Amino acid sequence: MTEALFFDAAGTLIAPSEPVGDTYARILTAHGIRTGPLDAAFRRAFADAGEPDFASHPDGDLAERLWWRRVVERSVGTQVGDEVFAALFEHYEKGTAWKVLPGVEEALVAAEGFRLAVVSNFDRRLHRVLDELELASHFELVVTSADARARKPSPVIFRHALDQLSVQAEQVLHVGDSEIADREGAANAGIRGHVLGRDVEDLRDFVRQTRDPLAAPPSPAE
Repeated sequence: MTEALFFDAAGTLIAPSEPVGDTYARILTAHGIRTGPLDAAFRRAFADAGEPDFASHPDGDLAERLWWRRVVERSVGTQVGDEVFAALFEHYEKGTAWKVLPGVEEALVAAEGFRLAVVSNFDRRLHRVLDELELASHFELVVTSADARARKPSPVIFRHALDQLSVQAEQVLHVGDSEIADREGAANAGIRGHVLGRDVEDLRDFVRQTRDPLAAPPSPAE
């Protein structure tokens, strides 16, 4: 029997309120750094940045922060000063930098009765973001990769969440937007994973199917 539902955060519950490249360009320009379009550069830098160096930094949040500085500087193509990086980093600590994705609030209300947790490759800024977006109260637990000092698809972050809730892997379903991080990562910990847009249409569909695996898919009107 399913007792708990785990959710990814970015791309599943929330998304940036504007394109990241636009945000970077605006903040960099305000600090006297002129740039061209940054969306493609950011995507490349994010994909190629590797993993945070958790082994060298017992403070997982510091490891994440240094990783993000690497992403920023690769996106821009040059080193940035502490003040500039802090402005970029702290922007995404605020709820106003993010938006709640369609259907999320309805799904979380419909999931009442399950134990809910967030398992995300995010640093500790996520706690404030979810609180300011009024999502935090839905969750019994929020585990970031900074908290667990491991990133999906590593099973370590999932096991951290299982231990915190004192539940078994077979009692949990996980949902996210990544085939590798979410489906394969969950499977690495013995958890059944679902991918949005592939296994389920949206989070409302995920909750509906969890409650009734034989339920028909929602009609277009829904």
